[in-house]
Amino acid sequence: MLIPTPIGPLWLETTSAGVRLLEPALFPRGREAEGALALRVREHVLAYFAGERPDFLDIPLDYAGFSPARVALYERVRRIPYGRTESYGSLARELGLSPRAVGAGLRASPFFLLVPAHRVVHADGRLGGFAGQEGLKAWLLRFEGAWP
Repeated sequence: MLIPTPIGPLWLETTSAGVRLLEPALFPRGREAEGALALRVREHVLAYFAGERPDFLDIPLDYAGFSPARVALYERVRRIPYGRTESYGSLARELGLSPRAVGAGLRASPFFLLVPAHRVVHADGRLGGFAGQEGLKAWLLRFEGAWP
């Protein structure tokens, strides 16, 4: 399913366990999501971009094949509130990982917005990487009022 947004379409794929993939995409690249979960994700994404600030905690994610450390990272990042940021280092200390492992895990996340990796920044306030899309990260943080 393609979900239209101000930053371009997002491609959604689901399984019986939850969301398998949500990412910025111009073209479909797999089995199109359908059903109640797909419609709920679409509704939440549209509400987010309408400024209604939904969290995505009630959206199940399909973690099949992920390590326990990666699942713990994603579940922790999911709880960073709208309009707030946390540092790679603070998450690393809390989860017993290195800051680089936090960055690598977030860079590999297939759950755009659902795991709000854009809310994780360097302790000194620098944005840090965003899989080569730092402009998108800055846009999202500005949209949420968390970045100048």
